[in-house]
Amino acid sequence: MGIFEEHWQSLQARGYAHYTLRQRKMLGSWLSAYEQDQGELLNPCTYDLATHDRVLNYLRLQRNLAQNTVASFVRGLKVFLRWCREERGLVVPVELRKLQGRHADVLKMWLTANNLTALAAAELPEYLTRVRDVLLFCCYTGLRYSDVFALQRGNLHQWDGGLILRLVQTKTRTGVSIYLTEAARAILDKYADPGRVRLLPVLANQVMNRYLKRVGKAAGLLDEVVVTTVVGGEVLKKSVPRYELLTSHTARHTFATQSLLRGMPVEVLQKVMGHAKIQTALVYAKVVEELQHQTMRRIWEGQGAATVNVGARASQICAAEPMAA
Repeated sequence: MGIFEEHWQSLQARGYAHYTLRQRKMLGSWLSAYEQDQGELLNPCTYDLATHDRVLNYLRLQRNLAQNTVASFVRGLKVFLRWCREERGLVVPVELRKLQGRHADVLKMWLTANNLTALAAAELPEYLTRVRDVLLFCCYTGLRYSDVFALQRGNLHQWDGGLILRLVQTKTRTGVSIYLTEAARAILDKYADPGRVRLLPVLANQVMNRYLKRVGKAAGLLDEVVVTTVVGGEVLKKSVPRYELLTSHTARHTFATQSLLRGMPVEVLQKVMGHAKIQTALVYAKVVEELQHQTMRRIWEGQGAATVNVGARASQICAAEPMAA
């Protein structure tokens, strides 16, 4: 679609975030790949449900894209076609409401308190120690990779005798303020270097994710996790060691779930993580089985929700300072 480049340039001109631009660029890549591989030029003015089915068939069966990747494609395609219709006056025959892409529930892998303890205690070579420390720092703060990578001394501020981070998130451009607990401050102190621009020695994301598998294996994260995927309409399940699922984004899931387990109100978690909608933060509450078990035990058996095991390292992980009004 030649007009797609114009669409992308209009988003760029309007100052859309890099993350959104990257997603749209990927959408254009898949459309171009379809045209090249199938020998069919796509045109918004002739794009109908039959064309849409051919495109989805190509993405699912020939390119083996996962369910959620296809769902993201459909969502972006609808934005593009709506732009063609409403902003460029093109006649788009397909009814956008009929272009449906359902996201499948995926496992949000997170680390337990015992996992965090094992990671912190693992004896590692220096290059893996740096990777481990960055992961733990993100577990203690909830930062995304893009934000921890860009941290500088100017993001540090004094607050009530302690330190906080103030930053604008790279992905959402949302301002957040995060209290640095003792464990988080210790990691910063470990790598304090006036000559370094960034606060932490963060590697490229792909390299870090590759090394994190080695870190997790060395730390003994060997328990198996069942992973479910949908490929070509078929539900596939397989068990893999926990360390194989370890990525930089695991830290963000860990911060959210551990914060909820330790009693952080969802409204506070929403602010700390920079979610625009509280429903996004509530997703973590749904996947924390331990939180469900605690609540049921408290209601039916009269036992307290906070236990020694669950509360371990609580003071080191999830304290937060709300954003100023």
